[in-house]
This record gives sequence, structure tokens and C-alpha cells, in this order.
Amino acid sequence: MAALGNHAESLLLEEKKLAVTERLQKRQEARQEELQRKRNEAEDGISRQENVGAFLDTLAQKRQFIEDGVAQSSNIEKSKLVDHFDSLSDTLHKVQRYVAECTAFLPSYEVRQAQETIANLQSKIQDKRDEILPKKKFAFSKAKKAEKKAEITPKAKPVVADETDSIVELASCKFVNQTGQTLTMDAAQINQKDVALVDLTNCTVRLFGAPSAIHVFNLKNCRVFSGPVSGSIFIRSCDRCTFVLPCQQLRIHNTVQTDFYIHVTSKAIIEDCSAVRFAPYNWNYDGLDKHYALSGLDRERNNWANVDDFNWLAADAASPNWSVIDESRRTLNWND
Repeated sequence: MAALGNHAESLLLEEKKLAVTERLQKRQEARQEELQRKRNEAEDGISRQENVGAFLDTLAQKRQFIEDGVAQSSNIEKSKLVDHFDSLSDTLHKVQRYVAECTAFLPSYEVRQAQETIANLQSKIQDKRDEILPKKKFAFSKAKKAEKKAEITPKAKPVVADETDSIVELASCKFVNQTGQTLTMDAAQINQKDVALVDLTNCTVRLFGAPSAIHVFNLKNCRVFSGPVSGSIFIRSCDRCTFVLPCQQLRIHNTVQTDFYIHVTSKAIIEDCSAVRFAPYNWNYDGLDKHYALSGLDRERNNWANVDDFNWLAADAASPNWSVIDESRRTLNWND
């Protein structure tokens, strides 16, 4: 009996030793796992920092390259200016895609800074393009009046015709001379391209994509919808139209009785306009988020009600030429 008792005690002691050993081993394994986790976190942190650093270096290099290109524009031959600015825009669009791809590991602050950098570069490219491209390119400068009527000959082209021809010639994608049509272009056609809409009447235009710029001339009773435009939209000589579009800058000239539902990251500028009204952009379609990312527009910044009227200089009174569309009167559903 004594022997059996001693054997039982011995087995119990062995079991306790095994239990203690297992607990110690588990604690050791847990400590090792915790140490490895901390090492991994440290390595991940270093990796993220290295990735952010590489991103900032690349962005700085691309920014300098584009700024240098803009600065050199005045020395480029006129015949090569369009290609020069297209090349700068292509480079900037690649930067926009690069930023979009890196947002997964970038802090939100760096994303905002990158978006501001892109917007500033867009503005610099467009402003320099407007400044030095041949004068016949679509712009807002007033046509010079002929000093003597006798100098006008039947062969002379009207200024409006010259402007229209230039818009059509310079644009990669266009709708021209259409009446009563529904006109559509998709992303494959217009992404990062200049679009022209000229001499349209009673038409509905839908641009599903992210153009680099839109030029609009002489539209009557039309509706125009667009995805985000990375640069500027120029609108001239339109009557009783509705425009629903986002862009970096909007310039409107000689337009009347027209509504604008806009997202603009800088401001809207009007000149020689009357009875134009504004509201926030509210068109939606499949792929809009992707096109916003491609355009580089900051969705959080919308100055839709910040309108400069170049014909109204009184600082103490609002311009009578434009107004905000009352919320109760805004169109909410654009489906036909």
C-alpha cells in the first residue's frame, strides 16, 4: 500500500512539473510573439516612413520639372507650344495617378498637400498657356473694333469665326453644329483631353470622364454635364443653358439666362454676363469617384458661390448680374 501511495504521489508531482513547464513555455512563447510583433511594427513604421519619404522626393522632383517647363514656355517656338503644354499636362496627369496610388500609405495631411500642389501646378500650366498661345486661341479678350469700316472686305473672316475655328482645331474631342441631339463621350475618349462644344442648339451633352479642359462657344438652350475637369472650363456666348460640371477654374463670358451647378476649387469668373445663377455640383454617375481621383480635384474644397464679376467694381454692393439658385428651386434629379 505504501508503495502504491508513493507511486501516486510521484505521478502527481510529475504532472505538476509538466504543467509548470508548459505554463513557462507558453509565457516564453507569448513573450517571443510580443517581441516579434513589436519588431514587425517598428519595421513597418520604418517602411512607411521610407515610403512617404520616397513619395515626397518624387513629388518634389516632378513639381520642379513642371515648374521649369512652365518657365521655359516663353522660349518655345509658337508652332511647338501646343505639344509643349500637352506634354506638361501629361506629366501632371501621371503625377495625379501616382498620388492616387500612394494614398493607401500616405498620412491625410500629405494627401491634402499633394492635392494642393497638383492644383497649383494645373493653374500655372493653364495660366501660362492662356498667356502665350497664339491670340486666335479661344480666350476672353475683347475683339478689337475695326477703325474704319472701309477696311472690311468680303473676304475677311469675322472674329467670331476665327475663334470658333481655333476652338475646334485645338480640341482633341468635339461636338460641333448639332441641333436637337443627345451627345455623349466616355472616359476612353476624353480622359486628359481638351473638349470643344461649339454651335449647339437644343442639345443634351454628357461627358463621362475627366477632361483636361473644356471650351464652350455659342450654345443655345442646351444642357451640359461633365465629370471632373483637371484644368479650366471656358464658356462664351451661351443663352438659356444649364451647365453641371466640376473644374479647377471656370471662366464665363457674354452669357445670359444660364444656370451653373458647379464644383470649382479656385473661383468662377464672369464678364459681360447677366441673369446667370449658381448652385453646387450634383451630377452623379458610375465612375465619378475614379475620375475625381484622376483629375486631382479636391472634393472637400468647392467655391461654387465665389464668383468674380469683372463688370461690377462696387465693393459695397453685390453684382446684379449673378445670383445663387434658391435651394427649393434647384434641380436634384438630372435623369430625363
